[in-house]
Amino acid sequence: MVTYREILPSARLRRYVECYWGQSREGAGDYLVLPDGCVDILLSRSGDEPIGLATVGLMTTPMQARGAPAQSFFGVRFRPGMASAFIPGAELLTDETRPLDDLMGSAARRMFERLAESRSFEEMGGVMDQLLRPLDPPDIGDRVLWQLQSAEVSAGSSLDELISESGLSVRHFRRLCVERAGVSPKYLSRILRFRKAAQKIAVVRGSGQGSLAQPSWADFAVACGYYDQAHFIREFQEFAGCTPGRFLQSRRRGLG
Repeated sequence: MVTYREILPSARLRRYVECYWGQSREGAGDYLVLPDGCVDILLSRSGDEPIGLATVGLMTTPMQARGAPAQSFFGVRFRPGMASAFIPGAELLTDETRPLDDLMGSAARRMFERLAESRSFEEMGGVMDQLLRPLDPPDIGDRVLWQLQSAEVSAGSSLDELISESGLSVRHFRRLCVERAGVSPKYLSRILRFRKAAQKIAVVRGSGQGSLAQPSWADFAVACGYYDQAHFIREFQEFAGCTPGRFLQSRRRGLG
C-alpha cells in the first residue's frame, strides 16, 4: 500500500514551490516517475532512519523505480525553473540526481539534520518554510518562467505570442529559460503539456468508466493542445515510455 499527500508551502514561497509532498509504502513494488518540468529536493527514509538528501533534476524521460518495504520520501517540488533561485547549479542537473550537499554544502547538512529530527511530513514542511530563502530577489527571469508555466501553450499557438507579450526578444527569452530551467522554452512547454495530459488521464481513470473503456484519443489530443492524435501519441510515448491507452490501463490496474 502506498500513501501520498501534498502540503502547501507558506505564502512567501508559493511563487517558487509547487508543494511539499510525502510518500510512504508498506510493501515493495515498482513505480513509474514521469517528467513534470520540476526539480525536487528529496529526503529518503528506511523505516525511521533517514538515509540522505538529494536533488533530483528536471527529467526528460520516465524512470522506473523500485520501492522497498517501510520506505518513505519527503520532497520539495519546485515550480519549473525556480529551483535555481535556491540551489546553485540546479539547472545543470537535467536527468541527474546529486547529493544536495554537493550543491549547497553546510546548508544542506543543516537541512538534513532538521528534517531528520521531524516526526511528520507537516513538520518537515514547516522546516522547509523556515530554511528556504531565495539567493536573489525576484527578477525578470522568474517572471519569464512564471509566464511560461502559467500559459496554455498549445500546438496551435506558438511561443511567439507569449514571448511578444513578455517584451523580450526571442533570444533573451530563450536564454533566461535555459539559465533557470536547463532546457529551452519550447522543450519545457512540451513537458508541461504532457504533464497536463497525464493528469487528465488520471481523471479518466477515476471517472467510473468500465475497465476496458477508452476515451476518444483524437478529441483528447486536441483538448490537451496537440495538433492531432498522432502528435499526441508520439509525444506521450517520448515522455511516458508507452502509449496513452497502455498508460491508462496500467493506472486502472493500480500500477505505478
